[in-house]
Amino acid sequence: MTGVVIVGSGVAGATAAQTLRAEGCTGPVTVVGAEAGHPYRRTALSKDLLAADLSVERIRLQKPEFWADRDITFVSGVAVTDVDPDARTVTLSDGRALGYRALILATGGRPIRPAWLHDEVPSLRTVADAERIRATITDRGGLVVIGGGLIGLELAASTTAAGLPVTVLEAGEKVLSRVVPPAVADYLADLHRDRGVQVRCGARVITADPSGADLDDGTRVTGAVVAALGMVPNVAAAQSAGVLVEPGGIVVDSCLRTSVDGIYAAGDVATGGAADGEHWFGAMDQGAAVARSVVADLDGRPAPVYAEVPRAWTMQYGVNIQMVGAPTADGAVAIDGDLADGSATITVTGPDGLLGAVTVGRAAAARELRARLAAGLGSTV
Repeated sequence: MTGVVIVGSGVAGATAAQTLRAEGCTGPVTVVGAEAGHPYRRTALSKDLLAADLSVERIRLQKPEFWADRDITFVSGVAVTDVDPDARTVTLSDGRALGYRALILATGGRPIRPAWLHDEVPSLRTVADAERIRATITDRGGLVVIGGGLIGLELAASTTAAGLPVTVLEAGEKVLSRVVPPAVADYLADLHRDRGVQVRCGARVITADPSGADLDDGTRVTGAVVAALGMVPNVAAAQSAGVLVEPGGIVVDSCLRTSVDGIYAAGDVATGGAADGEHWFGAMDQGAAVARSVVADLDGRPAPVYAEVPRAWTMQYGVNIQMVGAPTADGAVAIDGDLADGSATITVTGPDGLLGAVTVGRAAAARELRARLAAGLGSTV
């Protein structure tokens, strides 16, 4: 009997699986994942790396019996080698073939690995990566993180809190330039510098090995090197099915359907409409939404339009920072409060109103602002 096959056991795939059951899907639900074991919280890997308990029991999304009680099958430790949309089959690396009525691609992404980066320099994506990085930082007595994005800064904060030296090498003019307005980027850079982190913007790495990075100005920065340069979407399974793919990922419509009938995409790998984003909450929201679309399509009902407001958060040195909407969009930036005091709301508005916001130490304000943005989209939060 064929049912719904989900490729990817991250939060998007896991949320899709449990939402399918919650929405009344009664056929087989199978989740295929390259990692062994059940889904877990990847956010735990960077937000408190050196002190966090990364045991399976601590970071798993649900206990094994949760999935068993819902008759959700996990096929782990295997990759998808081919998708045949005409026969509606998925071929796995162990030779098995799974039939499907609907296929959800929640394949996520893989770390960006430039040619100048030594193969042995780790990037953070899995719990195995986290364990390896933690041991390396401790052994080498400090961290050199290449990339000043959210993951890089969270790793820096965790390492600094453990009393170890940290250098952040960011090629751009500011840290987090793709995520927050310049004023917030400056605040975060200062937050790290005030705690001893060497934040070097405009730092062009020309080569890096596990013990150090060489810059284009001739200097070498030593320590346990970790690459935090972002990700590229895993689109191999989609390409094998003939699904439309762009540089940003698998193209989806407003219901998270791909260009091929019966195939859907969600999470980091999806792009188009409201689906863009590389954050935990977005993957979770899309996982639930794609499941509702699948159930509606299988039942012959109109599928709901996905219109969630993007959201992300980080905790650094005890400061809660939340982002909603599009805080780096072109617009007028206003600051309420004082960033220096760790309590402020930064809003970005355009001709038609609020575009996005960042809150520092004001979680309740972030919820209110997201509700305002959602009202304009007709979304629920």
